[in-house]
Amino acid sequence: MKVFAHRGASGRAPEMSLTAYLAAIEDRSEGFECDVRLTQDQEIACFHDPDTARIAGVKHRVSKSKFHQMQSLVAAISLDQLLTLAIANKKDLLIESKHPVASGGAVEWKVLELLKRRNSEISASGIEVICMSFSWFAVRRFKKSYKACTVVKFYLQALVAPTQIVALHIELIKKYPNLVTRLQTRGKRIFVWTVNSSSDMKFCKDLGIEGVITNYPDKARKYV
Repeated sequence: MKVFAHRGASGRAPEMSLTAYLAAIEDRSEGFECDVRLTQDQEIACFHDPDTARIAGVKHRVSKSKFHQMQSLVAAISLDQLLTLAIANKKDLLIESKHPVASGGAVEWKVLELLKRRNSEISASGIEVICMSFSWFAVRRFKKSYKACTVVKFYLQALVAPTQIVALHIELIKKYPNLVTRLQTRGKRIFVWTVNSSSDMKFCKDLGIEGVITNYPDKARKYV
């Protein structure tokens, strides 16, 4: 079972900061997970929320802020910077685009452009990069030219997901453990988020889940 650091080792460092991803390396996670949004100056920022209110206590919309402002407000890093860290440390990378956004599919095209530009480095490092989203429109854009994953919260969504890789919420599989068996029988690869308790980690291990996305990669490593 692979361990992916959810927004970095966010249980002990500010989420999606360089510090959080360096902590994930210390914790021996096999991969990183991040969310991405476009800034006003078209930089791909690793950031979950549509604005900075929860993290910084001051509300600035990501889409209306320049990247250097995001850096000063919330210690944001770019996807390009995170990809460099992943390549250098041989960490797989899960990239989730956030929706809805006013710019539509622009973030997916920017991500794909970056991955194409750095494809030779990614291939040489041997890491796996997977693009994912709750938005099926975003998933369709990704899967045309890259490995894609559908993120789902509900049973029927999982059954009709258009990708061979699915990311399921931990509460969904706790309620319907048979869903995992059904998807595995179809040859689907399964990741589970956000798996933070020891009991949930053991539960995923026993179900044969391929990878868990967790705020506590150091704790999850005990169940690999």
